[in-house]
Amino acid sequence: GKHSSVIVPCCADTRPIPSPMPSSTLFVRLSLLLSSLNIVSSFVPSGARPLRLCPLQSSPPSVDFNEERIGEALSKGVVEDDFAESDEQNVFGTLSDAITGSIFSVLHLGSDCGIKDSSKNLRVLWVRALLHNYGEVVDPVAAKLLPDKTRGLVTSEYSKGLFSPIRKFAEWIASRTTFIDESLDSFLSHTGGEPCNVVLFGSGYDTRALRYRKHPEAAFYEVDLPEVVQGKAELYEKYLRENDDGYDKEVTSRFLGKDLNEYSSGGLVADLLDLGLDPTKPTLFVWEAVLFYVNSGPKREIFKELYSFNKLPGRTKDTAVVFTDSLKPFVDVPFTSETDKFFKGLDASLLSHRSRWGGAVHFAATVLNDPSTGGLTPLGESMRGEDLVMSYTPTQSNNKKLLAEPSMDDAWYAVGYAWQVAGYSSAVEAVMAQAPDGSFPTKVSSDGTTKPYATRLWNEPLVVYRDADGNLVCVTDVCPHRSAPLSMGTVEEGRLKCFYHGWAFGEGGQCVDVPTQRSNPNGSEEAMAKFRERVTGCAKRHAVAEKDGMIYVWRGELLEADASLLPSKREGDMETQPIDTVLDYAVDYSYIVENNLDSPHLFYLHDGSVPPIESIGMMSKNLPDLRLRPFQDDCGFGHLGRFKDNGRVKKLLRFDPPNVVRHGGVSGFEEEFHIVPVSPGRARVLLRQHLPKGPILSTIVSIPGMLPFLTSLVNNWNYHIALEDGAVMQGQSHLIEDMGAPRMQIGALGDDLMSRYWSWRTKAHERSGNPWRNTLQNVESKPSIPSGTTYGDDEAVVELARSTQGRIVDASETVGIKQRYVQQTPEALYPPMNSASYLQALVVDDLVKGLFQGLEPAGTMIKTEKSYAPRVRPQEAKEVDPATGVRRPEPQRIPTFAGLVAAAVTWGVVENAEVLGLREVTEKMALAMQHGLFL
Repeated sequence: GKHSSVIVPCCADTRPIPSPMPSSTLFVRLSLLLSSLNIVSSFVPSGARPLRLCPLQSSPPSVDFNEERIGEALSKGVVEDDFAESDEQNVFGTLSDAITGSIFSVLHLGSDCGIKDSSKNLRVLWVRALLHNYGEVVDPVAAKLLPDKTRGLVTSEYSKGLFSPIRKFAEWIASRTTFIDESLDSFLSHTGGEPCNVVLFGSGYDTRALRYRKHPEAAFYEVDLPEVVQGKAELYEKYLRENDDGYDKEVTSRFLGKDLNEYSSGGLVADLLDLGLDPTKPTLFVWEAVLFYVNSGPKREIFKELYSFNKLPGRTKDTAVVFTDSLKPFVDVPFTSETDKFFKGLDASLLSHRSRWGGAVHFAATVLNDPSTGGLTPLGESMRGEDLVMSYTPTQSNNKKLLAEPSMDDAWYAVGYAWQVAGYSSAVEAVMAQAPDGSFPTKVSSDGTTKPYATRLWNEPLVVYRDADGNLVCVTDVCPHRSAPLSMGTVEEGRLKCFYHGWAFGEGGQCVDVPTQRSNPNGSEEAMAKFRERVTGCAKRHAVAEKDGMIYVWRGELLEADASLLPSKREGDMETQPIDTVLDYAVDYSYIVENNLDSPHLFYLHDGSVPPIESIGMMSKNLPDLRLRPFQDDCGFGHLGRFKDNGRVKKLLRFDPPNVVRHGGVSGFEEEFHIVPVSPGRARVLLRQHLPKGPILSTIVSIPGMLPFLTSLVNNWNYHIALEDGAVMQGQSHLIEDMGAPRMQIGALGDDLMSRYWSWRTKAHERSGNPWRNTLQNVESKPSIPSGTTYGDDEAVVELARSTQGRIVDASETVGIKQRYVQQTPEALYPPMNSASYLQALVVDDLVKGLFQGLEPAGTMIKTEKSYAPRVRPQEAKEVDPATGVRRPEPQRIPTFAGLVAAAVTWGVVENAEVLGLREVTEKMALAMQHGLFL
């Protein structure tokens, strides 16, 4: 017939699985490792291609995402020739297929399962059985479908330790299994026991029909290749023979054996109806890792049929479609906003979304809208959880109000990292001490005390510490007694003690001790407690929170702080490895916001300065091809960047009010710049870069010492870029702030974003006033001596004197015997303000590049323009290709990996030169190299 179908009754099972000791553990361990690696590499869009169930079409050019275009693409189709070229599987995939196929053949030798496909779908079944053994997925059925004699390899306690090193390689299977199960649970919860349909595409040796057999209302339909469904039917029969537990309610699962590429002219729904699917019942369609193998023509027809399923008379309105699959050619980027636009064009609503591997895989739950109203159906209302945030990046701001009503107030500002509060001065030092659970043990001095963390926000000095319970406390860095800086004190047993008179503050910033009270033997405890309450009332306290290792302070009324407005990361996205960097600038924060929203300068000024920039083509020679498109989502506004008119989006940047800039792209890499307005003329950037933590990176960072090394390398790249930017911004600041030059005389490509940012900023100042105006006292408490400044008590005179002191651009300190005072907290410890050590390391990097590759030093401008002649040795300049007579291509001028490794090592040597007894040597060597002398 047109299709093969099998109806099999499914029964419950509660008996334990026998777990014999494995007879060939290394054999199966290699098999599962190769299977997991192949599963991952198959879907990474970097040259690796998925396994084939049928010929694949290549990915099409990017589509200009708007509802009309996408709707037209589905209804009229796209010219097939656009996607006619097929891709061949990579060598690694072919090799691992052969190896795992052989191993699975041995594991199933003599099995009565009747399975012909021994490598593709079986790998998922074995991995799910292993993941259930670890408790990472709920699938008690998977192991029972495996051969009796070998299933113990993944079900025994012994196997937990055996396969632990490769668990991370199976994360893709665990995450997609959980996502689909959660969506199915939500769907069945809505039906409330009423009959419904569940259609599984690409089900392979899926176990859901058996796992959900206690939901007799759900009729399962499973669609896959004929040989797969035939094997699965035999697996079901085996399961029933071995696990008949007398479950008295028969549930049927119907199989449709068909190559989905045969539906280039439609007909999928008709085949399902012939199989018995009832179109009047609520229906859930599930796509699990199968659309990779479907050509674009059949895929369009399938999408048209499914997203029209509820539009014909007499059919159910309650229809949902769930994907853990590819959405190409319609969506080839990872962005939620673009995915939402696509489904809106199909008259559907996107309920939840996340993506993997640059948009190669989308986890998306959708419901078809009510044909009569265009809104959500009862099923959609039931399955919808929290409102989906439309964000182009996985990390997102959650204060949408700031977009509509610009303000610098009523917002959370990042002021530091958790490791800074713990007492570490660098990210490298912090990750070296980091505990397995990700926390940072507090650095304790020899006397048992710790130092509080001092910083500023909008020129208001702040001090942060942890109380005895480990909770964060933030108060204005002014002691209520005589206005000594509390940050000069120490923290002992969760109490911050003032350095001047020892007044102590504990939980929530409450005053817990005043030493001079003990000098009055007649003072009652009640009187002393009331006095401490008065002291607490005089202190200015701030709401503070820790989220994902960052410390946030609320700028606004203490009791109005809203934790739901803290930035967050989209749940369920691929895990990333955060790398923290701190940068100190001697310019106003607004220059840094502009700089990070400026795409063209990445190509011209930086010009491939460091490998990450070079790797995505940000070089001067590519600047003419740059195209920018503005966008706005729920979090902010920015630009999408691509090369040429039909190029794929390579990078995006977005301003999230009031002070965050995010960079992202299709690779899953993302960076967030928390630009802290420290004081007029001074800013600190808390830069966190998220590296997609796939199996390879997970393995690398698990090697002792590799995470500190990686952190050092990334930090040095960031210092390099910051020094290139910092000098330009310093010049801008002088001409604009001191000489009266305009912020922008005339704009060009990308400058529309500058104008939009300044429009927002102007409105924010109009709404909230000048953010630099702060009071250092609790306004509800009347001070004993209100002013007492050098200039007297006349407010006008004092204001004039303060305003004429000029912008503070250094970090002045006063040296003391017991303690020193840093006037401009936070202390400028990092480039570009404090850059001596890095510049010395850069000399070594230039030396390595010059000696081993003949490359230009880092200061060369421009490096990648063909019109600029390179610096080459005389003998190199004469070398020509004997066949053409043309001089050989010039080498690219970017810092080499080896050079940057040398720079990272040298940084450590320079920083510890005194300990190593090399301070004088390193200084003289650096001086000699700066003058071109190396002996």
